[in-house]
Amino acid sequence: MKIRKLTKYDAEDYRLIRLEALYKNPESFGTTYHEEAIKTIEQFRDRVSVDSNNFILGCYKDKKLIGIVAFKQELRIKLRHKAYISSMYVQQEYRGKGIGKLLVNEVIERAKIINEVEILLLDVVESNFLAKQLYLSLGFQIYAVEKMAYKFNNQYFDLELMYLHIKYN
Repeated sequence: MKIRKLTKYDAEDYRLIRLEALYKNPESFGTTYHEEAIKTIEQFRDRVSVDSNNFILGCYKDKKLIGIVAFKQELRIKLRHKAYISSMYVQQEYRGKGIGKLLVNEVIERAKIINEVEILLLDVVESNFLAKQLYLSLGFQIYAVEKMAYKFNNQYFDLELMYLHIKYN
């Protein structure tokens, strides 16, 4: 297993796994498969930025992208102490093997290096017990619930908002 930042050269792999995530787990994401499927490869290439404040990590097994997670630091001065983890996905056949934990741990370690970042935030669909367990096991705490956050196929999904203090300045 190898975890690294995705680059513009990984856009095709990223597009495939992102669309798979949206197709197989539509309730877990704020966008839909159809919204993303119409985007061009250039739009995906642009999304895979390579800087220390915004990036997507990928987990590769034998040159195959099997998991992803995104990181984005707030840019506004009063909010720079916060960063967000999003778009977490591990392919079904690789779940339960610690890959999600490896990805999130890598994001946490990279975030600790960024001077301003003190708090990591994420949200998880309340019924996604495996993801929630992963985040809780890494020290994240639930601080709020957003009721009816997503609506898909006439069904509502609540989001649990979670945070992790990674340093105090």
